[in-house]
Amino acid sequence: MILVEHSGNGPDTAPDRPHAPRESRVTTLLLIGKMRSQHGESLCRIRNLSSGGLMAEVHVPLTEGDIVEIELKAGDRLSGEVRWIMAGRMGIAFDAPVEVGTLLARAAARSSEQGLVRAPRFAAECPVDLRGDGRRHVGRLVNLSQGGARLHVDMELERDQLLTLSIAGLPDRMGGIRWARDGALGLAFVEPLSFDELGVWLAQRNMRS
Repeated sequence: MILVEHSGNGPDTAPDRPHAPRESRVTTLLLIGKMRSQHGESLCRIRNLSSGGLMAEVHVPLTEGDIVEIELKAGDRLSGEVRWIMAGRMGIAFDAPVEVGTLLARAAARSSEQGLVRAPRFAAECPVDLRGDGRRHVGRLVNLSQGGARLHVDMELERDQLLTLSIAGLPDRMGGIRWARDGALGLAFVEPLSFDELGVWLAQRNMRS
């Protein structure tokens, strides 16, 4: 879901920055993206967007001058430089201007075509536990998103079976098997992971790697 409102302030507004004419912007709430930086892949939430930049929430320790790339759910990629960061938020100036209306229209069209655009997925290999039908299974995580996970398991499990997934550092999540083949399965969570739950977990893993 994309919520938008228009404002006259630019997205790279920072404290103590001299006043200057700024472009109109489109503010987008809860627009989730995958960010690539020197800290690896992490989750971000874009709060406002203009043709020249954006402001987003992050969980990784970026600094001014860092180069980042943000991939949106619909597949568009926005690259630029961090201009400021404060209290978990950052302002990015794009390498080249973007057409905001076209970008958001494309995201909305893809969402309509696909029913629901997948949340960003993150490669994250680690051991996991699966519980269902009174049995416990051991597996390995392949990738993870707010809405689900891809896993490797050593036994056959059936589609639509309900399981509880345990990953160290995250709250347990119940999910249904969307597909299962060749020792792998896709699990769709009944309740998605929150932005902070997944974002903090990814940031901590990147710091340890």
